Amino acid sequence: MKPAPHPPEPARPLGRVWLVANRASRSTDDGRIAALEAALQAADATIAGNSDFPRENAPDAAALGDIDTLVVMGGDGTLGSASAAAKGWDGQFLAIPGGTMNLLPKALHGDATPQAIVAAAASGNLVHVPVARGGGETSFCRIIIGPMTRWARTRENARHGRIWRVWQSLRLALARGFLGGVKVAGHPGRHPGVLLLPTDQGLEAALFSGNGLVDSMAVAVNWLVGDWRDAAAVTAFTAPELVVGRHRTVRCLFDGELKQLEPPVRFEAGWSDLRYIRTLD
Repeated sequence: MKPAPHPPEPARPLGRVWLVANRASRSTDDGRIAALEAALQAADATIAGNSDFPRENAPDAAALGDIDTLVVMGGDGTLGSASAAAKGWDGQFLAIPGGTMNLLPKALHGDATPQAIVAAAASGNLVHVPVARGGGETSFCRIIIGPMTRWARTRENARHGRIWRVWQSLRLALARGFLGGVKVAGHPGRHPGVLLLPTDQGLEAALFSGNGLVDSMAVAVNWLVGDWRDAAAVTAFTAPELVVGRHRTVRCLFDGELKQLEPPVRFEAGWSDLRYIRTLD
C-alpha cells in the first residue's frame, strides 16, 4: 500500500469553523449540539457556518473557501457524507462522535468526549486516514457486502431497543440474509457476507463461507452481540484489493449506508482526500 499523500503534521488552530450536526441521529440532540458549540467557543473558535444535516447539505469545497476547520458531529455515515462533499478542500476536519458506532472518531480520539476532543484539537496531529473505495463510493470504517447486509437493520433496531422492529427485521434476515451470496475473485464458492475494513496495511477482509443453519446462526449471533469475524466459518486476511461480484448487482453497506453497485466491483485500499485532526498519541 502506498504511503499517505502527506506525513502527519501538527494541527492548526481551529479558527473559523463550519459545524455540521445530524439532529436526526438518536445520539445527537439539541443539548449535545449546544454543548459542542460552547466547547468550540471556549477553544477560541468562531462558528462561521452551520448545516443541519441531512435536512441541509454538507458544505462543498467552494463554501468552505475561508473556513479553517470543518467540525462534524454525527454517525459514520454522516462523517462520510460530509467528507465526500468537501473533497478538494485543503482545510482540516474534526470528527466528533454523534452516532451509534462512531468508528472513525474512536480511531482518531479513542473514547474521549466531544468537549475533550475540542480542547485537545489544537495540540493534535493532522493526518490522512485509511479508506476503502469501490464503485465510486468511499468507506472510512467498514463495508459489508452480500445478503448479510440485511442483518444490519436487525442490529440497529436492537441497539435502539426497538423490540418489535427487531423481531420483524430478524424474520426478514433469517429468510433472506443467508440466501445465495457473492463471488469473490480468487476464493471459491459464494459468500453470503463479506466484511472489508480499511487499515494502513490494506483491506482487512473477512469472508463468511459457512454452510447450513448452524454456521449461519453462529455468525448472526456474533454480529448481534459483537463482531462476526469471531465466528468459526469466517476466513480473514489482508489484501490491497478485492474484486467482488460477477453478474448480479452487488448489495453493500458503506459505513451503514446502502449502495447497490454494478458488478464486478473492485474494492481498493487507499487514503482519504481530506486530512483529519487526530488527538490520540
